[in-house]
Amino acid sequence: MGAEESKRVVREYFANLAKGDYPTALGAFADDITWWVPPSSPLAGTYRGRDAVLGLFAQGTGLYDPGVPLSPTLEGMVAEGDRVAAEVVISGRTAKGKDYRNHYHFLFEIRDGKIRGVKEYVDTLYSQRMLFE
Repeated sequence: MGAEESKRVVREYFANLAKGDYPTALGAFADDITWWVPPSSPLAGTYRGRDAVLGLFAQGTGLYDPGVPLSPTLEGMVAEGDRVAAEVVISGRTAKGKDYRNHYHFLFEIRDGKIRGVKEYVDTLYSQRMLFE
């Protein structure tokens, strides 16, 4: 897969998340996906396989107000081959009623048109203060 095709997969993933089409967004995951969260996060670790990644997401859903959908804004991407670096701002509201707007940098690995790997870089201090304290 080339860089443009890999970027298309990532662009469509975030577009589906933004419109709330979670089944289609999650359908972009390879069965053997891995998702890495930085060590300073309470959700830190490497999650291996679709079920483990969905479990990670399930842990996070209670941290946000379900009445205010999370809104990802894709600010830019750079790609080389099957790797895509994406700058994203995610906005929403916490379960505690605070407005949430955090900056993320994701490194995606794409294989056969599916998201095979993700490394999530995020302002963990901001997340800790807004979501966990």
